[in-house]
Amino acid sequence: PKKLDQFASICGKLGYRTVAFNHIVDANKVFIKNQLKLDVPELKVKLNPTNMRILRRLTLIVSDTNHIRAFNSPLLKQFDIVAVQPRTEELLNQCIARCNNSIQILSLDLSRPLPYRLKHSHLQPCQINNVFVEICYVSAIRDTATCRNIVSNCRDINWVSRSRGLLVSSGAEDPLFVRGPYDVMNLMSVFGISFKAARAGLTANAAAVVLKGRSRAHTYNGLVERGAEGVVGKLTLDLGEKEDCGEEFENASKKHKSGS
Repeated sequence: PKKLDQFASICGKLGYRTVAFNHIVDANKVFIKNQLKLDVPELKVKLNPTNMRILRRLTLIVSDTNHIRAFNSPLLKQFDIVAVQPRTEELLNQCIARCNNSIQILSLDLSRPLPYRLKHSHLQPCQINNVFVEICYVSAIRDTATCRNIVSNCRDINWVSRSRGLLVSSGAEDPLFVRGPYDVMNLMSVFGISFKAARAGLTANAAAVVLKGRSRAHTYNGLVERGAEGVVGKLTLDLGEKEDCGEEFENASKKHKSGS
């Protein structure tokens, strides 16, 4: 918990308002064993505790066609964000075809060459269903050997997706590998992603992922409100404030540079 608290505090200093801690789990545990118990401690962020939001994220590793049924498991409601990582092209097609309100992110292992060639038909259903393709930059910083694979895979994703529906995240386990928003956007330009698409991946698309995850918890099939009064209004307000994220990032980045 102390390390996670330090991680969230450093992210707050860099200008981020929301941090999601990821739990990578084999979908076999959710579908067959139907048990998923993760101890997520409560964090006390010392820096701007009113503005920093801590979210829980689950990444399902799909290695078999039967694991796709885990998308409808009630255990997923324990998490704010749910991502899926298929291992093969066949599983990728099936995951995308069965994407529902439970899945928000499509995560691919970009640190190694993909065993298949990405096509526009792979990612077009994701854009229709508001499932965002994730790009993690930590491997490019931590390991120079995998940097070539990440650059090549990111260029393919950017070409196939036409710079739409991208989500940029760190994927870091150590706060030393987390970079500020403008550093990340400059790094994305090396990967062949435009400044505008990288900015959207950090602000508007990230806000849409959080909104979809919260609507999954407070609505039935994303249509009928469930829970406390005023939830729908609050969700709309948070999405409307996403345009102000760039200004906050800029102010935080200037403050960080002046202090260093």
